[in-house]
Amino acid sequence: MRIGFGYDVHAFAEGRELRIGGVRIDYPYGLMGHSDADVLIHAICDALLGAANLRDIGYHFPDTSAEYKNIDSKILLRETMRLLREAGYELGNIDATVAAEQPKLNPHIPDMLKTLSEVMNVPVKDLSIKATTTEKLGFTGRREGIAAYVVALIK
Repeated sequence: MRIGFGYDVHAFAEGRELRIGGVRIDYPYGLMGHSDADVLIHAICDALLGAANLRDIGYHFPDTSAEYKNIDSKILLRETMRLLREAGYELGNIDATVAAEQPKLNPHIPDMLKTLSEVMNVPVKDLSIKATTTEKLGFTGRREGIAAYVVALIK
């Protein structure tokens, strides 16, 4: 068994849809990024790639490539799972925390779990997503962006 840690952060931006965990969330701002800036999926990819010693998301899906401009991050996660399985690993479990003052994410967690389960082809019981605020501290507390932290166990 191997463990990996992933972290990602994106600033809020006008004129973009907000997608977290593969789910569109109604909010006046989206997240800035080369892809769709799905902060949770990016942290999941990094945790999985790190656990398998396969480098990181930027190595496999560089933000300098036009191929990945505005890409749906679910595609990146599907490809990450392919790389993981090609290297001989399977998911044990994921534990994720998304830090955001706004919007409130708890109502969206069941949809995120279902979406991620389908994209990754793993049981929902192997995925855990928690949402928290930072008690108005830091960039997330000032509502400047969202951060995600993920630990992944692979076997």
